[in-house]
Amino acid sequence: MPAPPPRPKSRKALWIVLGVAAFILICIIAFAAFGLYFVSRNLDMQQATATEAATSFDEERARFKEAPIISLDEQERVTLTRRPPAQPADEKPETMYVMAYDGDDSRIVRVTIPFWMLRLGREKIRLGTGDDLDFERLQLSVEELERYGPALLLDHRDRRGKRVLVWTQ
Repeated sequence: MPAPPPRPKSRKALWIVLGVAAFILICIIAFAAFGLYFVSRNLDMQQATATEAATSFDEERARFKEAPIISLDEQERVTLTRRPPAQPADEKPETMYVMAYDGDDSRIVRVTIPFWMLRLGREKIRLGTGDDLDFERLQLSVEELERYGPALLLDHRDRRGKRVLVWTQ
């Protein structure tokens, strides 16, 4: 019985290209699904009046006795109020929480960021950028934040009724 004729090389190449394209497509879908899952688990938005928001902020703020590590002056320039301690804290924080309220939207937004995610992208952490707040200059590393232990990072209210609370736990 004679051997079947060999497949043309172009057919093998086509299957290889299709396999790689399918793998890339599956990776993109998986990444998008993980992103949607992560956002749905770590982002919470709820309508709130100014009074309800103030109560929520005060409840969170009451857990911290020390002043925030980050402060803003009248021109909203960002500075550190104290450097990270030389010795790490007994308890390392595992999560960063951001709570924000905008009176124009009447909405409280809560974001939970695990520390493993803070370690992923950069050596230095950007707490956020916006029209008013420029945190770029701080350039805190995850290791520096861990040395503080669980702490209040920022408690800021602006003239227009916006408030931001950032802490680690």
